[in-house]
Amino acid sequence: MKIELAIKFGSNEIIIFRKGFGIIARKSSYVATNKSGSKVYAYGDEAKRICALKSSQYDLHEPIQGIDIINDQLAKKLLNQILNEAIVENDKIEALVAVPCALTEKKLLELKILLHSVGIFKITFVQNSVCVRSNLQIDEQTKLMIVDMGKYIVDMSVLTRYDFVMGRNYLIGGAEMDTALATYINDNYGVEISEDQAENIKNEIASMYTNDMYTTTFKGVTEQGEFREVTMRANEARVAIIGIYEKIFDLIEEVLEDLPKDILAEIRHNGIVFTGGVASIDGLVEYASKRLNMPAKVLENPKDAVILGAGKLLSLSKEDFPYIKL
Repeated sequence: MKIELAIKFGSNEIIIFRKGFGIIARKSSYVATNKSGSKVYAYGDEAKRICALKSSQYDLHEPIQGIDIINDQLAKKLLNQILNEAIVENDKIEALVAVPCALTEKKLLELKILLHSVGIFKITFVQNSVCVRSNLQIDEQTKLMIVDMGKYIVDMSVLTRYDFVMGRNYLIGGAEMDTALATYINDNYGVEISEDQAENIKNEIASMYTNDMYTTTFKGVTEQGEFREVTMRANEARVAIIGIYEKIFDLIEEVLEDLPKDILAEIRHNGIVFTGGVASIDGLVEYASKRLNMPAKVLENPKDAVILGAGKLLSLSKEDFPYIKL
């Protein structure tokens, strides 16, 4: 008997889908070790928590950032931990692995070596956009642009069900928005906040609407080292992060300009599908449609669109979708 998995290495988390079960594991990509790095004390959010409480005793590592393997040994331990927690059987494991488009063969081989080292004997790499497309009820030959916006990477592709037309990815995303929001708060309210706080504020109130007056309250640290409570409006968060969205839209326009005229006409008619955590912001569809002058759509549960689509592909023959041949 074999175990069939779909794996998504997100910007700062690893998600595993098992055929017949659904999502069986979701863990942030953190490892806590002693100062020498010789002993692991915790994984995932627990690693981050204990390092925040006792930073003098532990070091926090992120051995896998997206598909970049920063520390081979800790990456192997982290992935082993996730698999051992999620799977009790001792059977052969096959995995369909969702990755950004336009990856180098070197990076794919590094990832393949890591996956083999934790006991996954058969690996199929599939672009994120191919996974997303499996969620859509559209004609097989329809050309579509899919933009997956994550924490560190924006992944853009044009494809049909059977043909991957083009793909590019860019190092821009939610992390830059968090930095921009933290800078705005420091400049306008005189307090410092952490990246995690900025991300939480962004997720809670940020929107693309200029008249959004929803508020949130949080505490920051002044130059004097004192806590100060701040109440911030959603339209202020928009001011802080809109520049990053504008950069993404500029990149989309560059990709569109490079398409052959017949494909461009079809894409402009069919529109763009947005996925990823950064696509969750309120008002994105309306803003993007007007900004790009074409239809736009955000899938339900955009953050998990890739892994859920990858899970669907587990039930298909590889001849039914394009995959990366190494």
